Amino acid sequence: MDIEKVKRHIRVIDDFEDETIAMYIEWSEAKIKGAVTDDPVVYGLFFDNNQNYERAVVLLASHYFNNRLPMVDKPQYNLAFGLRDALSHMRADFIRYKKEMDMDIDESTY
Repeated sequence: MDIEKVKRHIRVIDDFEDETIAMYIEWSEAKIKGAVTDDPVVYGLFFDNNQNYERAVVLLASHYFNNRLPMVDKPQYNLAFGLRDALSHMRADFIRYKKEMDMDIDESTY
């Protein structure tokens, strides 16, 4: 995930927070991949150029960044809806992707 994309979303223009944002991106990627598949290494290509994956990472990393403090003054309804929507689309797409991969694998054994 491009750190600049996340920085634009959270409106950070300097590089003082890059290390923290990169950490949140890494956490978000692992969490989202784990929510979709139990083996993200095998199915890594599924996440490449996947708009729902990128949206979910941006939303979750932004949430982590914006809610670093123990108190939050904003409701988090938009995050929950946006993240659930992206995850549900990814899960449906992943089922199709996995079936296609399995079919390709099965056909190559004959």
